[in-house]
Amino acid sequence: MSDERRLFDTNILVHAYNISDERKHEIALSLVKKAWQEGGGITSLQNLMEFFTVITKKVKRPISKNDAEILVKDILNSENWEVVDRDEDIFIKAMGIAKEANISLWDALIGATMIENGIRKIVTDNEKDFHKIKGIEVVNPFRS
Repeated sequence: MSDERRLFDTNILVHAYNISDERKHEIALSLVKKAWQEGGGITSLQNLMEFFTVITKKVKRPISKNDAEILVKDILNSENWEVVDRDEDIFIKAMGIAKEANISLWDALIGATMIENGIRKIVTDNEKDFHKIKGIEVVNPFRS
């Protein structure tokens, strides 16, 4: 993967810290480890919120809320991770994207947040929705 700025979607973070799918875990973990070691990890506050919920409740082998909180705080406090967030203008832009692309507001919010922060690539396995957002390139590390 190039050095160009790219946002790690929730599913990448979840696969990095959950071993239910061993193949996806290994791939995601290597990407996330590289971000921890070399910098360049970007995610959104929304992704971290989703990560906390999914990793503690919605996966086959959830982790404790304490462990998830530590992971989230470590990302928030790390110099190797950039966490971007949305504001009112991004929310308004996201509503337009959701209508235009016919996708959920939640994915549109991530896309709008990326665009407003100059991030053009998303690392995700949610190709179906993010391909619909103009100006976003999807990188699916799980494709064979």
